[in-house]
Amino acid sequence: MSCLFRLLCLVCWLCPMIADAAGLAFRLERLPPDLAASEATIRAGKLDDRFALADTTALRDLDRPTWFRVVPMQDWPTDASPALVVRQTRFQVLTVFPGDGSAATKLGALRADYPAHLTRGLMIFPLVAPRVGVPIYLLAEPGGEPTQMRPVLSIETRDAAEAASLTHVRLAIGTFGALLTLALCGVCVWLMLRESLFLLFSSVVACQGFYVAMVFGEGLSLPGMDALLPIGGRLVNLFAGLGALCASMFARRMVDIGRIAPRLDRSFAALQWAYVLLLIAVPLVPPSGMVVLVALGNLTVMAGTAMVLAAGFLGWRSGSRAAAFFLLAWMMMQGFTFARTASFLLGTETGPLLYYGFPLSMVVAGVMLALGLADRVREMRHALREAQRRAQIDALTGALNRRSILERLDAARIAFRETGEPVSVLFIDLDHFKRINDTHGHLAGDACLREACKRVGSVLRRTDALGRYGGEEFLVVLQGAAAPVAGTIAEQIRAAVAAEPVCAWQQTIAMSCSVGVASSSSDALSAEDLIARADAALYAAKRDGRNRVALAPLSPLVAPPMLAAEGESLA
Repeated sequence: MSCLFRLLCLVCWLCPMIADAAGLAFRLERLPPDLAASEATIRAGKLDDRFALADTTALRDLDRPTWFRVVPMQDWPTDASPALVVRQTRFQVLTVFPGDGSAATKLGALRADYPAHLTRGLMIFPLVAPRVGVPIYLLAEPGGEPTQMRPVLSIETRDAAEAASLTHVRLAIGTFGALLTLALCGVCVWLMLRESLFLLFSSVVACQGFYVAMVFGEGLSLPGMDALLPIGGRLVNLFAGLGALCASMFARRMVDIGRIAPRLDRSFAALQWAYVLLLIAVPLVPPSGMVVLVALGNLTVMAGTAMVLAAGFLGWRSGSRAAAFFLLAWMMMQGFTFARTASFLLGTETGPLLYYGFPLSMVVAGVMLALGLADRVREMRHALREAQRRAQIDALTGALNRRSILERLDAARIAFRETGEPVSVLFIDLDHFKRINDTHGHLAGDACLREACKRVGSVLRRTDALGRYGGEEFLVVLQGAAAPVAGTIAEQIRAAVAAEPVCAWQQTIAMSCSVGVASSSSDALSAEDLIARADAALYAAKRDGRNRVALAPLSPLVAPPMLAAEGESLA
C-alpha cells in the first residue's frame, strides 16, 4: 500500500508539470493537398487566400505533403522565448517556418537525423515572438504508415516545453528501466528454480517496457535501436502483440485455467494462434493495410482481455489469491491502455493523469504481477509440502506410515553413530484387536486405532516419532532415550491406552496394548536388529498375559518363531 501511495503522489506531482499552460490562441488552416506550391510562393503569402480552416485531424490523415498555416489570434504576451509544440505524433515529418522569415526547423520522429537532445515524443519548434495575424507556415509530410493518433498543437514558452520534454523522458525511461529490472529479476529467479512461470512473467513485463518506450518515442533513442528506424512505426504494434501473447500464456499458467475451466483454456489456445498470425503479419502487410491490421489487432486484444478477466475472476472465485493479484494488475494495466487508445481514436489530447498514469500503471501492474506470482509459488510449495506430508502419513490414524517411521529410525541410528545419543524402539500391539473387529465391526476397530494413536501421542515427547507398522501394530522411535527412560515412557503409553474404554458407534469397547522395548547398546546393532529385539519383547509381553511392558535384554536376541496359529491367538 505504501508503494501505491507513493506512485499516486508522483502522478499528482507530475500533473501540474504537464498541464497545458495558458498558451497562445491560434487557428489552423490548410492548403488543398492537390494544390502544388513552392516554399517561396507559400512564404511570400501568395496563396494565403487559398488556405481553409482545418483541425488537427488533417495533420493525421496525410497521403502527400500538405501545407498548413498556424495563425496567432493575439500577440505573444511575454518576453520568454516561444515554441510551437506538437504532441501525439509518430509518423509525420513536420517543417515549421517562423512568421518572421527566419530559418526553418524540420523534425520527424523516425528520421535518423533527429536531434539527440530532443525527445521523439514531443516535437519542439523554436519561434520568434508571434504576432496576431502573422502566419507560421508548416509543411507536413507522411513519414510512414497511417496512424489513428491525432497530433495536438500548442504555442507555449520554450522553457515550459523543454520542462515537459524532460519530464516525458524521465518518466518514459524510468518506466522502461523499472519494468526491465522486474524482467531481469524474474529471469534470475527462473535460472535458480527453473519454474517457467517466472520466464513468462519476465516476458510480459519486458514486452510492456518496450511497448511503453516505443509509444513514448524514447525506445528509438536507445543504443542500437537506430537500425530499426525504417520499421520504427511497426515496433509499437510488434511489442503490443508480443505482450498480449505472453500475457495470455502467463494468465493460463498463473490462474491454472486448464483445471478450473477447460473450455476457456481451449479458447486461450486459439487466441494465442491468432496473436501469432498477427505478429507474422506485422512486418509483411503493406503500409496501406496497416490500419486494417491494427483494427484487427485491437479487436483481438479486446477479446483476449475479456478472456483474461474471465480467467482471473474464475481463479479468484476458486480461492486463488494469485488470480486476484493478476486480475487487479490486468484491470489496471488494460484500463489505462484502453482509455489512452480511446483518446487517440476520438482525437482528444490525453489529460495529465491519463498520459502519465499509463506508464505508471504498467509499473504498478508489474509489481502486482510479481506479488501474485510469489503468492502462486507459495501456493505451489504449500501443495507440494502437503503432498509430501500425505505421502508420509497413514490415512486412517494420522501417524507416520511404515516407510516414514523406518526412515526416522534410520536417522536416529545415524545420530547414535555420530554423537552417541541413545535410541530406543517401542513395538506396540493392541490386544485382542481381531476380536474387536469380529465383535464390534471394522468401523469400531478403526475408531479404536485412531483413539489409540491419539492416546499414545499424548504421552510422547516432541522429539519422538509414532508410526503405524501394520494392522494394529505401531512403532515408536525414542531419540535420546536410554532403556530406563524408554521403559518409563512405554509404561505411560500402556496406562494411557487402557485408561478408559473407547466409545465408538454407540458401543463401549475396552482396549489395552502390549509394548516391547529395545534400546541401542552397540554401534553394530542395525535398525532391523532393534525392531527384531522389540518384536521379541512384545511377544514375551503377550505370552505373559498382555496389557504389559517387556524390555528386551541388551544381550543378543533372536526373533520369535513363526508360529502362525500361536501368533493368531496372541493377537
